[in-house]
Amino acid sequence: MDLETVSALLQHPGPYLTAYVDVTRDTADAEHRIELAWRSARERVSRDGAPDGLTDLVEGHVLRPTSAPGRVNRMVVAAHGDVLLDEEVRQTDPADVVTWGPLPDVTSWLSDRDMMIPVLLVIADREGADIEYYDGWPGYPTDEDSIHGETLHIKKVPAGGWAHKQYQRRTEEVWRRNADEVATEIDHRARGGVPLIALTGDVRAVGEIREALSEPAASKVVVLEDGSRAEGSSREMLDDAVDQAVRDTVIEEHLHSVREIEEGTGQRGDAVHGLPEVIENLVQGRVRTLALAPRIAAQREVAPAEYPGLPLPEQALEHARLRADLVAVCAAAATDADLVILGAASLPQDGIAALLRWS
Repeated sequence: MDLETVSALLQHPGPYLTAYVDVTRDTADAEHRIELAWRSARERVSRDGAPDGLTDLVEGHVLRPTSAPGRVNRMVVAAHGDVLLDEEVRQTDPADVVTWGPLPDVTSWLSDRDMMIPVLLVIADREGADIEYYDGWPGYPTDEDSIHGETLHIKKVPAGGWAHKQYQRRTEEVWRRNADEVATEIDHRARGGVPLIALTGDVRAVGEIREALSEPAASKVVVLEDGSRAEGSSREMLDDAVDQAVRDTVIEEHLHSVREIEEGTGQRGDAVHGLPEVIENLVQGRVRTLALAPRIAAQREVAPAEYPGLPLPEQALEHARLRADLVAVCAAAATDADLVILGAASLPQDGIAALLRWS
């Protein structure tokens, strides 16, 4: 996971007011529920020292209607009179994080974002395809397009004789040309590095598109059984199928990271385990990928004074102790490291490990 957004937040001096909250408006009393939850959270951070002007500013964003329907969490980070981040995340689990502190409280948001990957969804038939690109699934499409190929001789007809065979050949040629056009568009879009291409629709069209794809696009394709361009097809079933494909892709990426950590712990020597070793390597800028079990790591603390050169905002370094998960994530962001969220069973007792840039 790229930590560029966290790095941008750290360019602004803290302390930070962070709100990652459930703003779903799918019931008649939703607005009242959101207001009550926010009022309680606001009282809490006000007692912790958050200034009224800043909480007023964040409140305006938290209570603002969402840009699309459905179950949604909202992430707002503010500091020194400015809102630094306001992002809607299609909800998997309701969120309730509102804090005032020396570092932005980003790990719950990042945990949800870790399950959201870019997806290219292609719903094909023998005429062309509808194409939807998502910066993060589940979410809302950031780009949509439709390809309408040739329609002449698009359907075969029951007939016989020489003329019929010619007609059939022309029909199949039209199908192939239409599939080639769709494949060309997929190849073009896949160059941006999308990790998952979900392909569904007419069985023959899907098969011909797959055959026409070049590498590496073909290696990223997952064929789904649900989904059609036909009127009345179930979008809910298609979305469920994409959900499963995304989960499978993310799990495979996580397993790859676990294998890398296990192999790096051995003869390669390019993996370290445990909070002290990881923080030391973050100070030296040696961490390539931080592996974190956020809920476990959040129970530990780091004393900045024990790690001279810790790459955190100056104001944060003045604190005696800081939450370990936030220290690790923010230091990783400051040193251009990546992040992978793993389960507690895959990591040491304190929920932290790292792959190094060099051994």
